[in-house]
Amino acid sequence: MMSARTAHKPLETTIDLGDRTAPLTARVNRRARRLIITVDSIGGKVIVTAPSKRAIPEALDFARNHTTWIKRRLAETTGALPFENGRVFPLRGHPVEIVNEGGLRAAIALNGDRLIVGGEPHHLNRRVTDWLKSEARRILTARADHYAGLLNRRRGTISIRDTRSRWGSCATDGAMSFSWRLMLAPPSILDYVAAHECAHLVHLNHSPAFWRVLKELRVDARAARDWFAVNGASLYAYGVRPQSAPEAA
Repeated sequence: MMSARTAHKPLETTIDLGDRTAPLTARVNRRARRLIITVDSIGGKVIVTAPSKRAIPEALDFARNHTTWIKRRLAETTGALPFENGRVFPLRGHPVEIVNEGGLRAAIALNGDRLIVGGEPHHLNRRVTDWLKSEARRILTARADHYAGLLNRRRGTISIRDTRSRWGSCATDGAMSFSWRLMLAPPSILDYVAAHECAHLVHLNHSPAFWRVLKELRVDARAARDWFAVNGASLYAYGVRPQSAPEAA
C-alpha cells in the first residue's frame, strides 16, 4: 500500500485544443525520469505524468505546449473522420451521406438520406460542422424549453460547444452548455441530456432528489448511459482532420 506521504491525488482539469477541449489529468510517478504525455485511446483523455508534485505546473505547461501532437493522437485514436464528399455519418442517429454539389453560397439542405453541401471541397468540413452547431442550437433550445416548462423553471442562456469532458452542463444561473455532437446521437439520447440539465434547475447536484425529478421527465437514464458507454467515444471522430506532422513530446 502506498503511504500518505508518497501518494498524490491526480489533478483533473481540461486542456484547450483550439477547436475543442479535452479532459487532462496530471499525475505523479516518482519512477518517471521526465515529463510524459499519453492519450487514453478509449476515453480520449490526455494524461501528463511528472516525476514529482513540484513538477506538476511544469507538466501542465508541457502539455499545453504540445497541443498539435495531442490533437494528432486524439485523431488517431478516434479514427479521424472529417466531413467530406461521400462521407456517411449519423445525423440524429440515422446514416446520412454528404454530397458536394451546388454553388458557393448554396445553403446546406437535407434531402432524405443525403446532405447536400455546396462550395469548395476543402471547405466541407467547416461548413458541415457549422451547420451541425446551428442545428444543435435550434433543437437543444427547443428541447430545453420543453423540459424547463414541464418543471415550471426558467433556463439561462444556451451555448453550443465541443468538449470531451461532458455532453451538457448547467450553471448556477441556469446557463446551459451542450456538445454539438449530440446531433449525431438518436433523438432520445439528445432529449435525455436536455432533460438532465433542466433537472439541475431544480437540484444542482446528483442527489436522490435530482434523480426523482429527472424520472418525472420520462427519459430513460439507464438507456442513455448504456448508449453513451458503447457509442459516445466514436462521435468524437467526426469532423476531425488528422494532423500530418506530430511534435515530439
